[in-house]
Amino acid sequence: MPWDEELNEEQKNAASHVGSHACLLAGPGTGKTLVMTRRILYLVQEKNIDPSDILVLTFTRAAAYELRQRVSKELGGSPMPRISTLHSYCLRQLLRNSPIASDLPKPLRIADDWEEREIVLEDLKRMLGIKVDEVREKLNLLSSDWQTLEADVKDWDQRFADPKFLGAWREHRRIYGYLLRAELVYRLKRVLEQRDDLNLEGPPKYVLVDEYQDLNRCDLAVIQALARYGSEIFVAGDDDQSIYGFRKAHPAGIRRFTKEYEGAQQLSLSVCKRCDPQILKLGLFVAEQDYRRIPKKIYVDDERAPGEVQILRFTDQKSEAEGVAALCRCLIKGKGYEPHEVLILVRSDRHQIFSSVLRRALQAASIPVVAATSDTGPLDQREARQLLALLRLGANPVDHLAWRTLLQLRRNRLREKAITAVYKLAREKGIGFSEALGCIEESPNLVPRFGAQLAKEAKGIREVIAPLAALKDAEEEGEMRSECLLGQIRKLATNVIQSDQERQNALAFIRKIIETMGAETLEDLVQSLSASSEDIEQELEQGKVNIFTMHKAKGLTAKAVFVVAAEDECIPFRESGDEIDDERRLLYVSLTRAKHHLFITYCQERTGAQQHSGRNAGEKRRTLTRFLRDGPISPVSWEEFFQITC
Repeated sequence: MPWDEELNEEQKNAASHVGSHACLLAGPGTGKTLVMTRRILYLVQEKNIDPSDILVLTFTRAAAYELRQRVSKELGGSPMPRISTLHSYCLRQLLRNSPIASDLPKPLRIADDWEEREIVLEDLKRMLGIKVDEVREKLNLLSSDWQTLEADVKDWDQRFADPKFLGAWREHRRIYGYLLRAELVYRLKRVLEQRDDLNLEGPPKYVLVDEYQDLNRCDLAVIQALARYGSEIFVAGDDDQSIYGFRKAHPAGIRRFTKEYEGAQQLSLSVCKRCDPQILKLGLFVAEQDYRRIPKKIYVDDERAPGEVQILRFTDQKSEAEGVAALCRCLIKGKGYEPHEVLILVRSDRHQIFSSVLRRALQAASIPVVAATSDTGPLDQREARQLLALLRLGANPVDHLAWRTLLQLRRNRLREKAITAVYKLAREKGIGFSEALGCIEESPNLVPRFGAQLAKEAKGIREVIAPLAALKDAEEEGEMRSECLLGQIRKLATNVIQSDQERQNALAFIRKIIETMGAETLEDLVQSLSASSEDIEQELEQGKVNIFTMHKAKGLTAKAVFVVAAEDECIPFRESGDEIDDERRLLYVSLTRAKHHLFITYCQERTGAQQHSGRNAGEKRRTLTRFLRDGPISPVSWEEFFQITC
């Protein structure tokens, strides 16, 4: 396909820009992903750039997969550029350069969300004698300092509020050999600054960065370092859609791009092909309340129908849920929409207090529904987590966290004191956890009370992972491919996971990782699992109405969208400093997921568990969010609307 086929002039101009760094401002539905795809085609087809000289960085795994699929189709089997998440890229570079990065654990390993929650937090709680919430708060402070580059301040170690905590965490990290996910990009940034002999992939001549507004200061510093290596930087995004303040996303980065990159060009896309006019109009009313945003022109084709936007007032959450179900039934039965073409968004859903009420109402109306609002994933269940730990040991037999996970989760009657004994031996000998366990296997009397049992358990685990050696042999001979890899994992899962449903969910998730990240080896798979962050990305489940939190819906679209509980007590969820801007942008992103129908609901009061949600927990009375007051759409009561419409 020609690179410029069916592109408008703005899109052609952006896709074909070369000769300087450039920033593409692209609002919702304006064709940003299309331009990124065609830019790659332009570089390959028109400029004869070798695909290996092109690096594409995305914010989420799902975005990397979508872009990879599009580019692969367009290139028609030709060699592909490297397309990955920023975290995956950073992990690969650290692995390539681990011999000269003296302050990194070896072998390098990223602790995932479960390991951080169930091992790091819990161990530090016991070691320091404090509550787990206090440990979480201190780790959050560490993460914030890495992401905002506060950790670069002179004498940062002395300035950190709790040196005792730092000491305990550093010891724990050394013995278990991990980096925290929030630390990953910062470590590459430090190595880039401290060494001039790095062996970077490429380095790439052209770097394309998607969703640039979601990068924090540390992420931005890595992109700037690539520019210093000679890469031409092309970024795309929209400051109005920067919603990840909890990981210190820095929308000023995209706002200041042309000032920070000498000679950089500002490009833009202005034609929205997703939202009907009334939907975009309400979204822009919300976005334009931020006086610091970059002014931008965005409009809808004249040929589109106006679309439907309603702000509906309900008495309480029961009538709200029943109303949402009734409207879903009208859309599915009356307009012929498929259930997955209807999307329901909530600001937060701790303990499923919102989604459970909505789900029951939809099920009562015989509408298939799924709620994907949980913070846990399919590999977080007890036996699925054991499967993952075994796969990690197959890729790396001295994976300390994987050994610890198996000792903790397998039915072996080992308790906290036995695991602590291994940890103490590792500390005394200055070795890692798995090496200490190996010493106990050889000499159980090193730990008189638990040694024999620990040695027996370690031997049993080695027997379970022995078949994975065949996978490594196949990789070395170049025979390993994704279907073969999946087949071997399926055999292992059958022996490890007793529940059919849990096994199916785990295998489906692993298959998705293999497909989305292009993993062909066991090592590829475990690296992809380590570098991904599934808590901020989701995909629509076909054949069902999908319920998501607002953060997880970014990147998704639907013909009809419900934004439920749009109350000032929930949106903004927080209202201090930059957080209120984040909340406004989050609402804008949520509204602009809709193509044709947008329903915004709020209640006059909430009772039960929902009464304790939001900022004013315990207060029944609720009001419409401040971001929609005085807007172009006036609220109407559900009863009045239902009588007229349904």
